Amino acid sequence: MKKLLLISTLVASSLYGTNGDLMVGHGTKSVGMAGIGIATGHGAESALINPAMISSVEDSEVSASITMFTPAVNFSSDAQANAMPNQSKLSYGASKTPAALIPDISYAKRLTPNMIIGLTVNGTAGLGADYNKRNRSGAFDMQTSLQILKVGTPVAYTIPNTKLTVGVEPILQYSRLNTNYSTQQGMSENKESSSINYGVQVGTAYEHKGLTVGATYQSKIKAKYKGNIANAMRDFGIKSIKSGDNLDQPAEAGVGVSYKYKNNRIAADYKRIEWSKAKGYKDFGWEDQDVIAVGYEYTNSDFKIRAGYNYAKTPLREKNGQAEGTLGYENSAVNFFNLSGFPATSEEHYTIGADYRITDALDLNFAYIYSPTVKTSYDTTGMTRGMIMQGAIAQGASMQEAQQASKNAKNSSANVEHTQQALIVGVNYKFNSKI
Repeated sequence: MKKLLLISTLVASSLYGTNGDLMVGHGTKSVGMAGIGIATGHGAESALINPAMISSVEDSEVSASITMFTPAVNFSSDAQANAMPNQSKLSYGASKTPAALIPDISYAKRLTPNMIIGLTVNGTAGLGADYNKRNRSGAFDMQTSLQILKVGTPVAYTIPNTKLTVGVEPILQYSRLNTNYSTQQGMSENKESSSINYGVQVGTAYEHKGLTVGATYQSKIKAKYKGNIANAMRDFGIKSIKSGDNLDQPAEAGVGVSYKYKNNRIAADYKRIEWSKAKGYKDFGWEDQDVIAVGYEYTNSDFKIRAGYNYAKTPLREKNGQAEGTLGYENSAVNFFNLSGFPATSEEHYTIGADYRITDALDLNFAYIYSPTVKTSYDTTGMTRGMIMQGAIAQGASMQEAQQASKNAKNSSANVEHTQQALIVGVNYKFNSKI
């Protein structure tokens, strides 16, 4: 366990997700094709995409990469300013989250002509922002950090005398969450909490004359972070979140197809991410995502070139922030938390990648991903009304007077601008290569 915790410290560094809180792909080759991999073999790197596709390993190989991820988030909200106009002013505040370094490593070995086993350690998901001491953004000094590491042990088996391969992969997930913020009582002191749980991924692939089709399913993985989500909901007066400190990683299902003709390969993947059935995300109003990726790969004797496009509508959905009474406050507060603490708003991703062969056994791999700026605004008027009402009562006003004061509140909103880019550099080494 101590070794696992040490690895997680290195791998699950602060990062932003792309499809929700999930990274677009796993490994340099997959990312270069916008996450493609359900029916496209990337060797040992295929483990957490479709375990059946590690069958593309000839003998044994190891892949290692490091991702330099540089998200940029600008957030503003006048919810507090409109409630206390003499104390706060609206301005943009940039999250000061630094560039993240995310190492990944995967290994696969063929045991028999029909069976391959592997091991992979990947930083797979995360979200976060840090507005500490940047009150003018109206973010209540919000600091959030969710980091997720998965360790998988895939086994792939090709049925004799066929080109049908099936794969299964037990998964160990280590994750941690920390959420802090400022209130009238000062800065919160929620301690970082970790969670360890288990899941499984299964997959299959069939190849015929250059055409490969594949399918995969990964189970939901439970996660609970003591004293973070529940404390935040209590301190902000939100009672609609019933899942406590649970924040499960959702189930995923996908299908893919690829076709190789001479030196060219084209591929497409479709994946469904079930946020609406995962505790925590469900209460925060996240909806299921349909992820579509298309990619291209050109192969030469000395190099490969890749490109791709990935699209998934944000799972966040705006709630009615001007609903009557308590519902308006609850909806507004959820809108605020989704955009300030967990801004999973990126939708489009453009990627390029390349391999360069150093020797028959050693390749250098590169990939770059860019997600254009997305601007999102949600209504937080109910939150402003609630703060005005609480302030009026604290100053001795009657309930009727406080309610009247809240009705006169100006409309408010939470606003975020979010863009992402990342550079991935890796190596791939084939032992006893037969090339």
